[in-house]
Amino acid sequence: MYKNLAKYYDKIYSKKDYRRECEFIEWITQKKQITGNLLLDVACGTGSHVNILKNKFKVMGLDINKEMIDIAGQKSPDVEFIEGDMQNLNIDKRFDIITCLFSAMNYNLSLEDFKTALQNFYSHLKEGGLVIFDLGINKNNWVEGRVSVDTVVEDNLKLARICQSHLEDNIFHANFVFLIKEKGKVDFDIDCHDIGVFEVEQISEIMKNTGFSVSIYREFSKDIWNPDSGQIPVFVGLK
Repeated sequence: MYKNLAKYYDKIYSKKDYRRECEFIEWITQKKQITGNLLLDVACGTGSHVNILKNKFKVMGLDINKEMIDIAGQKSPDVEFIEGDMQNLNIDKRFDIITCLFSAMNYNLSLEDFKTALQNFYSHLKEGGLVIFDLGINKNNWVEGRVSVDTVVEDNLKLARICQSHLEDNIFHANFVFLIKEKGKVDFDIDCHDIGVFEVEQISEIMKNTGFSVSIYREFSKDIWNPDSGQIPVFVGLK
């Protein structure tokens, strides 16, 4: 995933409102009366959330992709980043808060994978700790055949990323086609992602069975998520 395309990631998502999501995290930790400030950001990517969260929390970042971690480390040299996977999480620390943002939980391809990840989060949280994650792609908001196009236009870079949604056995095989013109040179690449697509209620039940008290919010707002809204659910689990 991404690998040699990691350098374009922040350009593609330059309009994403990371700050709003971090403000939600600060708000919900206060609402849930979390007194500690040790936070693990799982699947931290290029560290855009970490770069904001570090102003309020003592943060550690984890990602499976070394290329992404390298970029994150350049943004936040004062933060510890480690290479790792939520399926095999094994850190000799316990955290007050664990986040897994920007639909990264969708990389769990089965409900068993989801269960394993949540159990790992649970065991790495202190008693009374909080897990926060969103599920940007789910059965409640899935649209079959939707075409997405992202573009970057700069003086020395023209980029288009194209993908079409198709679901097969609860997995979205996302083949992102990149067309890139950089410094006068034209290139083409395909970045393949397998993404699990599940019902929100299924994930809520797994959380409860793991031991979490569960709340679901609407798109990093203070409002409770509505199943008929088509909007992104943000799961908050209290250990």
